[in-house]
Amino acid sequence: MAPSVDALRQFVVSPRAFFAERPPADTIGVSVVLVVLFSGCLVGGMLMLGSILAGTVDATVTMDNPAHTPSSFCDQPRDDPDSPLYDGCDEPETVERDAGPLLQEAVTEYTWIGIVVPPVLWGAAGAVLYGAGRAAGGTPSFGGALSLAGWATIPEFFRLAVGLVAIRLALVDLTVTDVDQLEAAMLSAFAPIEPILLVASLLTAAWQWQILSGGLAEEADIPWRAAAAGVAVPLGLFVLFNTVV
Repeated sequence: MAPSVDALRQFVVSPRAFFAERPPADTIGVSVVLVVLFSGCLVGGMLMLGSILAGTVDATVTMDNPAHTPSSFCDQPRDDPDSPLYDGCDEPETVERDAGPLLQEAVTEYTWIGIVVPPVLWGAAGAVLYGAGRAAGGTPSFGGALSLAGWATIPEFFRLAVGLVAIRLALVDLTVTDVDQLEAAMLSAFAPIEPILLVASLLTAAWQWQILSGGLAEEADIPWRAAAAGVAVPLGLFVLFNTVV
């Protein structure tokens, strides 16, 4: 069996053995790459989501025309009627725009989340793991705990992929022609995939628990049960928060 395949199998089946051969503190570079890669994939996923949502809407919306000069200015006496300042006064006050591109633009405005949130959660998770290891009487290094938090992003790729595929399949035959019905149509379309997304989230959390329990036991030099309990509490609270929100 090729070394890379054997290492992957070991990582999935026995994380503690994996990290025993590869101390977490020595793999901080890999952890950084994983977090950056996931951040990029999350941004790409959000852009893809915007495109998917835009493709479901075939309607227009009436909105203020940005090229129109405010009437309060246009109604004032004009010292120089030919001044370019008044060019916008002849523009219509409202324009019709396709709702699909507007929806895509709205989603794009939130892509900063994909850039900011993963590194922030990575640092927070590293601090929590370090604290859990110390509370259990272990001697983890902060760099090792941070590295473990980065390795735990691997299951997140699975959750992201499942979410995007599920949403794509849920909306593949949906066409909304009335923007007033958009929210109701989306909620109805997403209802069948909610159990799938929940299962994907639980599987992701279970895989992360396995990785972090084995890794923290090795990094902090504590019994596996103590590491598993220390990881389960914050991870469980995080999953519960995501489920409720």
